[in-house]
Amino acid sequence: MNALSCELLVAGGGVAGTCAALAAARCGVATLLVESRAWLGGTGTAGMMRHICGLYPTGDIVPAETLNSSLTREIVGLLHKVAPERTVRKMGQVYVLPYEDSDLRSILTDLCGAEKCLTVLTSSSVSRVNMVDNRISAVTVAVPDGPLFITTRMAIDCTGDANLAAMAGACCDLTPHDERQLAGFTIRVTGLKDADTMLAIRVPYFCAQGVRQGVLPPLLRFTTFFPGDRPDEGFCKLSLNGGDGEERDQQAHDSALALLEYLGHVLPAFRGARISGTASKVLDREGRRVRGEYTLTEEDVLSARKFPDGVVKNAWPIEFWDKSGGTRYHYVPRGDYYEIPFRCLRVKGVANLLTAGRCISVTPMALASTRVMGTCMALGEQAGLGAVRYLRYVAKLVREQDSSGTGTSSKVNP
Repeated sequence: MNALSCELLVAGGGVAGTCAALAAARCGVATLLVESRAWLGGTGTAGMMRHICGLYPTGDIVPAETLNSSLTREIVGLLHKVAPERTVRKMGQVYVLPYEDSDLRSILTDLCGAEKCLTVLTSSSVSRVNMVDNRISAVTVAVPDGPLFITTRMAIDCTGDANLAAMAGACCDLTPHDERQLAGFTIRVTGLKDADTMLAIRVPYFCAQGVRQGVLPPLLRFTTFFPGDRPDEGFCKLSLNGGDGEERDQQAHDSALALLEYLGHVLPAFRGARISGTASKVLDREGRRVRGEYTLTEEDVLSARKFPDGVVKNAWPIEFWDKSGGTRYHYVPRGDYYEIPFRCLRVKGVANLLTAGRCISVTPMALASTRVMGTCMALGEQAGLGAVRYLRYVAKLVREQDSSGTGTSSKVNP
């Protein structure tokens, strides 16, 4: 088995994992980023998301800057540079940034390629974790050429489902299948005729009608539509049950075909339209979450609570996709924001493991706010910086041990 060593291993190359790896590598930490897909960006580059949520404060004035600075603001600036015509847009009570997934993928790839302390392994995933006492000492990574044994001093789980944390024996929570938020699947539709802004209202209305008539599967009553960049282009977001099961991808494609056929009958704009692209797979909004040193709650979000160790700001509402009633929104007080404390990123029971992205320590309702892409970027960066602090502190203890002859505690926390 081939072997490598690094100071920091980041599992998961979505926006959280990429930002975590970049933040650490820029501080001179030898970092290895492991991503299961063939490219970086995760859901943000594979899910046809079209808008980055969780970047901005709320209010009547279009925000000029993001709530969180540093890497988040840098990535947003690069997106503006690539596509200056894509400006901040208000949707209901919140602001979002339109973007093209290929632009984000290219930006993340270029940023990682510029860091000499960062190595990226794509089409790879952690398959085993070696523990010594309560610390991760090494991991086995499945790569296209076979298993790779990697020793590491620190790890960050950005897999979205706490995969690395679970393999390390950390306690995790998972909402029962029947209570989990709906998953999403987006399709690109082209060939629309005389499409107008009313399609965003007509599509959900007629989908609900189709479900009542028994023509469409029940969950398609929650279908949403938003226009594309061209007059003949639009995107439909379908809802499916969250949870496990590869058959969902086939179910999603079958539902998409049924939807398009139905819309072609009831809406003239869809007659002759076709599906020209889909998300890479059904994307869950909810998965396994670690138990951290603090668990963020719905009350924390809605009361705009601030924390002494708050590291990430977020004004995105609780956006809960409920299978019985559709999307429910609960808003942070207008013009305000809440903070996510660093303790939500620290994994109980594993001294040298942090987490970022969807699998941080939150309740299911709080997750419906923290999981959005803009917030995950900031969470990733803070996890990366936290890892740097931990590694530097441990190095300091080792130096003190060498000079004094005393032992080094294994219970150091990031």
